[in-house]
Amino acid sequence: MMKKIFAALLGITLLVAIGCGAAWLLNGERWQQEYAAFRKTGAPVLMYHAVGDEEGTDWPASLIMKPQLFESHLRYLTERGYTIVSVEQLAYRLERGESVDKYVALSFDDGYKNNYSVVLPLLQKYGAKGSFFVINREMGDELHMNEQEIKALIDAGMELGSHTYSHNPLAKIEEKYLVWELDTSRYWLKKKFDGYIVRTLAYPNGSYNSTVVAAAKKYGFYRALTGHVGVNTADTYKRAPLEMYRVTVADDGNGLEGFKRRLEQAYFWGFLQTKGVDINIVRDLVVQ
Repeated sequence: MMKKIFAALLGITLLVAIGCGAAWLLNGERWQQEYAAFRKTGAPVLMYHAVGDEEGTDWPASLIMKPQLFESHLRYLTERGYTIVSVEQLAYRLERGESVDKYVALSFDDGYKNNYSVVLPLLQKYGAKGSFFVINREMGDELHMNEQEIKALIDAGMELGSHTYSHNPLAKIEEKYLVWELDTSRYWLKKKFDGYIVRTLAYPNGSYNSTVVAAAKKYGFYRALTGHVGVNTADTYKRAPLEMYRVTVADDGNGLEGFKRRLEQAYFWGFLQTKGVDINIVRDLVVQ
């Protein structure tokens, strides 16, 4: 049954892609000019997980980014004039209508130890910032950062965010448990880290719905990251700060070229959304 569902979704995605390609060809130069202008108004949020050489039992191999490959991403962005910021810093600019041309935000989910030992030194080397989303329940175990390591990130000017208390897909749990996953997570982090106020949430597995969004707002989050691909503009952020776009960065075996495609995908999908085409709808049929 599941194979049939995924086959159908793949078919729909291919049809949409073919349709978008045809529309691009038909609109030709006009769309190219509009796309070039659109790129200057939006900024991607890139989603990473583990960055290191070690193996881990709780993540797919494609989500283990080798340090050399991750550094090539930072080098590529820096050489092309990108300003690499945290999600909070990006949101600050979007709120004020400031330019986000060639801005990109980095986010790291799950709070793995190598976010401290590998990622932090590389971000500092390139003068970059990032946002780190920790799972309260897993902090300090064999795979995840402890309090001292997370405090070092904060002291270095990185943003600390919540990936909820238990990493349960929020759209799939009973509403009564949202207070624990969201409010308790923020309170616990504030208590652990000298009154640090967590303002940004990353939905586990990109799972959320209108009830989850309402709860996130109620429990004090200013903004939240989804798994929807696109770029964040002043308009999208004003309309839905608790539904920010971001694109997953994985090691697809194509090295830096794979990263370039992911980055371009964010811009292009964001542009298609301005034309009334949102491929994320297909993704939601699986995730939700």
